[in-house]
Amino acid sequence: MGLKANKTALALAQQPIIDTFVQPSASTEVMPVSNVNLNIQGVTVQNEEYTGSIHRNGNEVIGKNVTLSFNVYLRPPAGGAVPGANAFLPGRILQAAKFTENRVSTAIPAAPEAIGANPTTSAVTLGATAAATASLYKGLLVSLASIGATYAQRLTAIRSYTAGKLATLMETLAAAPTGNYQIVPQLAYQRSISETDPDPLSQSIWLDGLRFDLVNMRVSGLRINLPVSTRQQGALPMLEVTMTGTIQATADEATPAIPALGAVPKFRDGDLWIAGKAVGGSSLIIDLGLRTAAPPNPNKPDGSDAEELVESRTTITADLQKYRKAQFDTMALADAQAQHAVWAQYGYGPGAVVSVNVPDARFNYRSPNIGQDHVTEAGDLFVDAFDRNVSIVFPF
Repeated sequence: MGLKANKTALALAQQPIIDTFVQPSASTEVMPVSNVNLNIQGVTVQNEEYTGSIHRNGNEVIGKNVTLSFNVYLRPPAGGAVPGANAFLPGRILQAAKFTENRVSTAIPAAPEAIGANPTTSAVTLGATAAATASLYKGLLVSLASIGATYAQRLTAIRSYTAGKLATLMETLAAAPTGNYQIVPQLAYQRSISETDPDPLSQSIWLDGLRFDLVNMRVSGLRINLPVSTRQQGALPMLEVTMTGTIQATADEATPAIPALGAVPKFRDGDLWIAGKAVGGSSLIIDLGLRTAAPPNPNKPDGSDAEELVESRTTITADLQKYRKAQFDTMALADAQAQHAVWAQYGYGPGAVVSVNVPDARFNYRSPNIGQDHVTEAGDLFVDAFDRNVSIVFPF
C-alpha cells in the first residue's frame, strides 16, 4: 500500500549541543507545514581506475546532502497572550536564522499615559514610564490612541528610538497624534547581526508512518512572503524555509496528529508603507539570503562538522503599483540611495495581527510593467547590516 502524502508531519526542538539530537515531542512540538520536500542527494566521485577495456567502474558514493524545505503559514501564536520563552514553534525557526525573541509580556505602561510634547506626523515622544534607552523599542509596535478607531489602526511601528524617548515612526500620520500611547504586549522576532551562532534544530519528519530524525539542522534559506489578497484572488502569507543538516536515524512510527490552528490572517485591510508613503501592490517578499557551509573534519563519521551560517544578505522584492512622479518617485529614491522604512501590517484584534518591518532599506532601480490592466513596477530594496534590520511582530 502506498504512503499517503497528506499524512506528513514535522516536529522540531531546539538543539543546544552540536551533534546531540534532541527528540522533538510528537504531541507538543509538532506544527502544521505545507509543501514539504525532503531531498537526500548522494555525493559521488568518479573512479578513475583503468579496467583494461572501454568500460569504467561506477562512481564511488562518498556521502549525502540532506535538505528539508517547507512553508509555514504566518499566523500569530494561539492563546491570546504572549507565550513563554521559546514556546512559539515558528519562532524557533526564526531564532535558528539569527532572529532574537523579544517578549514584551506586559504593556508599557500598564495603563495608557500621555505622549510627550511636540509630536509630529512622523515622530512622537513617549511619556514618563517609557525607558530612556536608545534603540530599546526599535522595530516594536506602539499604540497611539488618536490615530485610529480600531485596535489594529492604532498600532504603528517604531523605526528608531532615542535616549530622549523620541520614537520615529514608519508611517506618515494624517495629523500629529494627541492623547495617550502604550507599547502593547507583543512577541517580536528581530534580526540580530551579532557574531554568536544560533543553536541548530533537531527535527523529526513523518511520511505516513516512516520517521526521519534530522540533527544539526541549520536554516539555509528563509523568505518572508506577504502576498496581497484581493476580491479576485488570494494567497496566504508564509515563511518559506530551507534547512540543511544530517540524518540521525530512521524508524517506522505512526504519523502524529497535527493541531488545527484556525484561519490564517490575510494581507489586506492593513498597512503597506514604503519611504513614508502608503502604497498599493501585489506582494512583498523579504529574502534573508542565508548561506551555510560544513567545515571538513576527518574526525567526524561523514568527514564534516555540522553546517554553519556563513553569510546573510537581505533583499526586499516589492511588486507595487506604478505612481506618477509627484506621488511616489522611485527613480529619485534610487538615485539618492538614502535609507527608508518598509512596514507591512494586517489583521484585526489583539492576538490576530501580523506586523513585519524593515527600518532601513535602499531602493534599487525599478522597471515598469505595462503588460496587464494596470501599470506596475517590480524591483528590489537592499537592506544593510543594521541590528534589528528585520522584525516580525505579533501584538496582543
